[in-house]
Amino acid sequence: MNKRNNFMKARIFKRICITKAILVSVVILSFLLLSSSHLWAQTVKGKIAGKLVDGETGGPLIGANVIIQGTNMGAASDLEGNYLILGVPPGNYTLLVMMMGYARVTIKDVVVTAGQVAKINATLKSEVIEAEEVVITAKAIRNTEAILLKDRQKAIAVSDAISAEAISRAGSGNAAEAMKQITGASVVDGKHVYVRGLGDRYTSTLLNGAEIPSNDPYRRSGSVDLIPTNLVDNIVATKTFTPDKQGNFSGGTVDIKTKDFPENLDIKFSVSTAYNSQASFNNNVIGYEGGATDWLGLDNGKRAIPVEVGSNLIPSPIFDSATLDQIIAMSRAFNPQMYPTRTTPGLNQSYSFSLGNQINLFNKPLGYLASLSYSRSNSFYGNGQYNAWSLGSSQQPRLSSVFNLNDTRAVDEVLWGGLIKASYKLTPNHIVGLNFIYNTNGEAYSRLLEGRYDYDKIDADDIYQSSILGYNERQLTSFQLTGDHYFKNLFGTKISWGATSSRSAQNEPDLRYFTQYTEFKGENITKGIFANLPPTRLFRELREENQEAFLDITIPFKQWSGKQSSVKFGGFIGQKHREFNERSFLYSYYGSYSGDPAEYFSPTTIRWDSTSLTIGNSTYYGYRMALYVKNGEQGANDYRGDQSINAAYMMIDLPILNRLRFIGGARLEKTDMELISLDPSKANGEIATDDILPSVNLIYEVRDNMNLRASLTRTLARPNFRELAPFAAFDFAAGFTHIGNPNLKRTLIDNYDLRWEWFSRPGEIYAVSLFNKRFQYPIERAFIIEASNREITWINVNEAITRGVEFEARKRLDIIADALQHVMIGANFSIVNSRVNISEKELSLMRINNPEIADHRELEGQSPYLLNIHLDYDNFENGLAAGVYYNIFGKRLSEINKNGQPFVYEQPVGTLNATFDWKFTRNLKLRLDASNLLNEKHKKTQVFRGEEYIFTQFTKGRTFSIGLGYSL
Repeated sequence: MNKRNNFMKARIFKRICITKAILVSVVILSFLLLSSSHLWAQTVKGKIAGKLVDGETGGPLIGANVIIQGTNMGAASDLEGNYLILGVPPGNYTLLVMMMGYARVTIKDVVVTAGQVAKINATLKSEVIEAEEVVITAKAIRNTEAILLKDRQKAIAVSDAISAEAISRAGSGNAAEAMKQITGASVVDGKHVYVRGLGDRYTSTLLNGAEIPSNDPYRRSGSVDLIPTNLVDNIVATKTFTPDKQGNFSGGTVDIKTKDFPENLDIKFSVSTAYNSQASFNNNVIGYEGGATDWLGLDNGKRAIPVEVGSNLIPSPIFDSATLDQIIAMSRAFNPQMYPTRTTPGLNQSYSFSLGNQINLFNKPLGYLASLSYSRSNSFYGNGQYNAWSLGSSQQPRLSSVFNLNDTRAVDEVLWGGLIKASYKLTPNHIVGLNFIYNTNGEAYSRLLEGRYDYDKIDADDIYQSSILGYNERQLTSFQLTGDHYFKNLFGTKISWGATSSRSAQNEPDLRYFTQYTEFKGENITKGIFANLPPTRLFRELREENQEAFLDITIPFKQWSGKQSSVKFGGFIGQKHREFNERSFLYSYYGSYSGDPAEYFSPTTIRWDSTSLTIGNSTYYGYRMALYVKNGEQGANDYRGDQSINAAYMMIDLPILNRLRFIGGARLEKTDMELISLDPSKANGEIATDDILPSVNLIYEVRDNMNLRASLTRTLARPNFRELAPFAAFDFAAGFTHIGNPNLKRTLIDNYDLRWEWFSRPGEIYAVSLFNKRFQYPIERAFIIEASNREITWINVNEAITRGVEFEARKRLDIIADALQHVMIGANFSIVNSRVNISEKELSLMRINNPEIADHRELEGQSPYLLNIHLDYDNFENGLAAGVYYNIFGKRLSEINKNGQPFVYEQPVGTLNATFDWKFTRNLKLRLDASNLLNEKHKKTQVFRGEEYIFTQFTKGRTFSIGLGYSL
């Protein structure tokens, strides 16, 4: 009877144990390292480290020699191009960098400080191009954005990126917020990345090169808000396809790289607190009582299905006292709170801690990094609107109201994550690595909708009220093993491999819906509950597991003029499995409702009474139930999904002319996807395809710091499991019924890209990009909104086209005056146009109600423009840094109505943030942030005959934070 409940309790206990184990391990390791840190602090020697790359391709140089002139100290670069010279006495040195086939580089004025690492990177040019020795002067590396721009300059595909430095300056709390700074990127619902305005199905989100599994049943890509920025080293958005990447993207592949280990012992800790103008210390915020471990983002079982119920069904009422007593006991076991109460949140808070080092293990270098971050925040709005409108006929002068509701919503969110990363150098040419990341996000939310709703014979003056109490618990676990190997005697072949096992979960325990009304008839006021909309409790679980493995083999060779070239080939296998389960329970009630939810759901109301009825000379005995819980539809929405992807590819990187480089090849991807509904009466969904995805990329080096890129590629997009699931599920919070479509096809996309980019100085760039995309059978959400029916399904449309242009510029202002040498201004702007032709059949149906509707529309989720502007000040000498950041997107199509109703558009929202950092000692830094200063309304609207109708509307409030960071 209690197997399911015991299983859930065991799982919860296991999660808490894992959490405690991680915390204890970090504390113990910190203590041990801090105890020994005095040895590190007292050292009288330093280190010289850096990376050596090829000046043509940007690839790492393996086996190059770095020697300190006048000494016998030196090192060779490994297969990643990294070198490390240990035990260097403090002083000023000259480095000699040498490798056969490349011009020698001399680096002067390399300053080594006791206990510190001098970071010196170098670029070597082939002697075919330049045989003379290159002499440069070492400079401290302070701008990691400049390093990322250098990588972009030599990358084989069109890409954009943001570094940990820029993420920190912008005040981003998670990877989703950080993505807003990337050219052409926007974030929807605070979690999902849209690149070039395209929906999340056209964006592939990766963590260290492995796909992040989705924990949202309605999304294909993973939620990047689960990754705290404390764990992020950089984020790279690749916008053109090369055959060594997975083919399931069109807008872009977003790869979140976690932080790497330092060369020296490094310990960091930060703490901050924040005030939100709408939530903090507001005694009108709504909420409900949670569990004792909500602060960990984990439910402790308080919201679980009661032990008295377990996996059993609640019996149907019969005139049997034992059965009736069992029903009452089961009903009373549920938490009686079904309506929000008032609460007063305090300040938001966040903490982060990390430590890393490189040590010798069995006389071989081992680098490691351990990091942990935690944040808890409250958000609230009480001024929201949630409305629905109807177009009855084309003769109506305006839309008629279905409902107009005031919207109040509060969220108490916890996000914490841990990272362990290690790399072990077996030899300079053979490295194995390990990455482990665990993140938890818990959201306790309450919502109250109240107002006019012409529902179930309620008059216009009556009040409709619906409350929602929910908890959303998400976890992401990823374990990855990687290896890089260089075989000098095997034509210089490089082999890279990786295996990743990741798991995501979304648990929604005890999602509670309660709807009531207040009826006014003269001076009489009647409270009531709809018989056809009873109080409901839902318990949902989603589990998705993802296993991936890849093998890349690169064989370098010299082309006819001696330029470095390579052939690369390999394979990929991926297995994905998802399970979704839902149980529902409904309340039945016989009697009057006083209007007090606490009284209505109290244990005293949940009862049965004996009753008798006399007819003639006969007396009949029976029972009367007051309030009790019964089973809802069981198993109707459960499904299981499996996806298998096998791929093989081959590509070549070949300089054709002195400055023209060709990168091309093809990838074969075999997809087998199956969605099985656990309700045998429903159809299954299936996709089985073999796709050849060609890729041609040309890079013309106009000058040493200027490129012209062109690419022609084919990619694809697959539906997610929920979109294939053929069942109908009602979302009380949104008021829609979601219906899957098992007949969906995958989408093929032809991509054409052209980019000019000029890296004028380190950290500076000017770029202009043009792109055109043609979609065959794109997948879109289709909405049917009527007075009594609000449905969402997914369909393939025949074709869609997207065209756009992107501009990007970053420039230091020392060109105006020397006093502005520490100031940089940057901006990126995207203009996108999309078109979907509406089929004749759909158009004829839509024009019955709306003859004026056009025969084409935008692509769903497509923003016509995106703008980011930032102004930064960064002075390494005085430790001051500050920035102002502005972001806005153009109105985008949100809901497509198939019956002629006006489409719903999400209106532009401008976001203005400001940050200030002051490193006032060597170890301490003060941080001030101000976010969402404009506090603009988030609004969705419909327009009919020139008049705007609000669909949804709310504000998020302004947030001000102060933080302190310590680094050793």
